[in-house]
Amino acid sequence: MAQFIREFAISRDLRVRSDKFGNLIVCYRRGRGHRPVAFVAHMDHPGFEVTEDAAGGFVMTRFLGSVPRQYFRPGGRVRLFGADGERRATIWSVPDVDWAKEKLVRLRLKGAARRGDFGMWDLPPVKTNHRLIWSRACDDLAGCLVLLGMLDDLVQSRIPGTAYAVFTRAEETGFHGAMGLMESRLIPRSAVVVSVESSKELPHAPMGQGPIIRVGDRATTFDPRVTMFLEEVAARVARADRRFVFQRKLMDGGTCESTVYCHHGYHAGGVCLSMGNYHNLGPGEHIREEYVDAGDVQKTVQFFIEVVRRSNDYGRAMRLLKQRMDTLFERGRRQLLQTAASMRLPLPQPGVFTEPE
Repeated sequence: MAQFIREFAISRDLRVRSDKFGNLIVCYRRGRGHRPVAFVAHMDHPGFEVTEDAAGGFVMTRFLGSVPRQYFRPGGRVRLFGADGERRATIWSVPDVDWAKEKLVRLRLKGAARRGDFGMWDLPPVKTNHRLIWSRACDDLAGCLVLLGMLDDLVQSRIPGTAYAVFTRAEETGFHGAMGLMESRLIPRSAVVVSVESSKELPHAPMGQGPIIRVGDRATTFDPRVTMFLEEVAARVARADRRFVFQRKLMDGGTCESTVYCHHGYHAGGVCLSMGNYHNLGPGEHIREEYVDAGDVQKTVQFFIEVVRRSNDYGRAMRLLKQRMDTLFERGRRQLLQTAASMRLPLPQPGVFTEPE
């Protein structure tokens, strides 16, 4: 994944950097005086890590990511990836240990494996029709796909603006890559940061209704200034294109990297794609491909292009809201003062507040 992103960026004459944690930062800049926008998606997906060398037969792995124990049935198919290629394996057993602390899974293996090799469920890499995209890893490769599509359109259309497409590692194990990115300090403090996720479809946020401006996640709510800016830009796109739709929702099915960026003092918000079979959890407790709506992907790219183009409008929605609130208060201020005086209520002394008896 990282190698593909590097080659994609270099082939378009875009600058790509890596921090010491392996996160990738691709920069698009055309013209001057544009507020930077940093869009962030993570490259990893829940999977298996081989914990020991094995010449064949059986090998112990550790599963990284949030998947319930009951999905690890004997015979479940796994594909391992190593320096010398791919090999197939099946689940043999799950040791009787505390699943919440360590997810150990013993595999029956065809061929050898080395400690540090990684594995995924043995599902088709990707397939699509005119409406849906299925993949063994939409979370968050669909988010990465959106960022690459955005970069491609920016380069081809020569759009003025400054955009960072940031690709992080190890989100599924506890935002390690995002926190490393904060330590690396490669995102400008002036940037508007937008976490781009593939999130579990919720009843109030259906698939096929466009990008979702994410008010918050399970842990926190995000910077309201960023949320208002994103909503203002999306509404502008919708006025210009009747086919464009978007949503504004609290997506509390999980926690995303925006919580990390807000915690570190960035102006951060979130946008997500509604996704089916979250973490490959299919109906009947069977492992299945994740899937997203192809139209949602295209609309999100369209939306992000306009976010880059309109980045200097950041803060405008908040200023307009303040003006409206000030105007509303001025309309009622005089009547409030007059009616309060007629009520003949005792006023508190300046700086003194007493609890009512």
